[in-house]
Amino acid sequence: MQVEVYSGAEKVRLFLNGKLLGEKPTGREQQFKAMFTVPYAAGTLKAVGMRGDRVVAESVLMTAGKPTQVRLTADREMVQADGEDLSFVTVEALDAQGRFQPNTDQEVEFAIGGPGAIAAVANGDGKDVAPYQGGRRKLFQGRALVIVRASKQGGPIHLTATTPGMSQGTLTIQAKAAAPRVELQ
Repeated sequence: MQVEVYSGAEKVRLFLNGKLLGEKPTGREQQFKAMFTVPYAAGTLKAVGMRGDRVVAESVLMTAGKPTQVRLTADREMVQADGEDLSFVTVEALDAQGRFQPNTDQEVEFAIGGPGAIAAVANGDGKDVAPYQGGRRKLFQGRALVIVRASKQGGPIHLTATTPGMSQGTLTIQAKAAAPRVELQ
């Protein structure tokens, strides 16, 4: 595999499962990039940025295991109960250690309870012709998106994502009732 390391440090060292694979400069002449040819092996790939003999930065990538759980993350966990406010919920497949697993495309089924509705589902796959409306979507590169719309009632909106072989993901979004209007005469 070709591994590209971008760094503002003078040089970088690349380690695979604790073993040093090499050290290369990453200055302006190299356009702040070092290229390494690495044999694929599951585990940990670590890049260490160096200035002189001093470590100034580290970045670690770890191989993800089999997908075992679904994580739901809302861009906002509080919405206005006005019938129009939206919360965009990212759906991700994770392994047993909670690491993102990008190599899964399983279908996820969504259920919602409380004063809200699923406005749309998507996954970023330009070739997927499934409709945006509905309660199911295939993951694409381990991710999907659910858009939740609040109703005109306040209260908790419960979203659940279920897929075979993985523990389900759950999320609660609070729909805040709008303050009553006071008309001046």
